[in-house]
Amino acid sequence: MEPQTIFVYVASLVLALLAFLTPKKMKPYEIYATTLFATLFGLLVDTVLAVKYKLYILDKPGVQIPPLIGQVILYSSTSIILLNLFPFGKSIKRKVVYILCFTLLTLAFEYISFKIGFIKYNEWKIWYSALCYPFLIYFLVLHFTFFQWLVKRNR
Repeated sequence: MEPQTIFVYVASLVLALLAFLTPKKMKPYEIYATTLFATLFGLLVDTVLAVKYKLYILDKPGVQIPPLIGQVILYSSTSIILLNLFPFGKSIKRKVVYILCFTLLTLAFEYISFKIGFIKYNEWKIWYSALCYPFLIYFLVLHFTFFQWLVKRNR
């Protein structure tokens, strides 16, 4: 097994364990809906940027099973961790700090993924990710808030 494949499996296992151990503030149906959304959205973005436009490659060109498994587990686990620890009832300043700190953690993971060879950049630069991650994180928070609104509306 190649190092990048081992990396994606170990990283997936660690993040899944962290997601499992994270204290849950979300209801099971909220976790289901948001992890499904995060996974589908992440796969869509990666399909467009990596497969269609070839800005980067995950593992090897084309669709590969190990990265696909990793993406599903990493996106779903990350959304569970991010949303359960998000400071919803706190000040805007605290929310911005949280988003920036989570962005730094995500960038660190991407950098390690790059160094190990799981991510290979073509036209993409890591600072593009630094610009995108805060918006993607906030988009996930907005989706969760919207989903909660939909549930309350239908009760």
